Amino acid sequence: MRRFALFVLLCAALAGCGAIADLAALQTRIQDAGYTNVSLYHRSNNGTDIVEITASGSSPDKIAEIVWDTYPEHVDQVAITLNGNQEVYSEAQLRDAFGDRAVTEKPDDDTDVMKSIVTWLIVGVVVFLLLIVGVIILVVVLVRRSRRRKAQQPPYYPPPPPNWPPAGPPAA
Repeated sequence: MRRFALFVLLCAALAGCGAIADLAALQTRIQDAGYTNVSLYHRSNNGTDIVEITASGSSPDKIAEIVWDTYPEHVDQVAITLNGNQEVYSEAQLRDAFGDRAVTEKPDDDTDVMKSIVTWLIVGVVVFLLLIVGVIILVVVLVRRSRRRKAQQPPYYPPPPPNWPPAGPPAA
């Protein structure tokens, strides 16, 4: 059971690597726009994707625009804490303020992660079954080969008794 849990964790980690790279690129873009002490967090709460940003700078609207136009992950809500003041933008507010997204949005990956995990589980089970079949075939071949070798050995005859065959004519 531990191996299964480790396998599921590995699949989830591999699926999440792209999201981490997107967050790192977003953080760099926000810092390049002149903001400091930037920290980001993308979480999903009951199916709502929320990007939380904490930074120091001048305008939360500029950060919201950077997120909306450059972050490729699905966003339902952006929560920006700038200099201790929090602003929360919904997807509708972002669309009204900045129009359609300038970046091609990646599909909401909650179902994609499950499909990926199921796919890898199926692949793992098939590989495991093939390995078991291979071991069974190997055992059968080795057992049959050892039986043939036993059948091909000449029968065992005990050695002749001492002084056999007798030498010379029989004594009278």
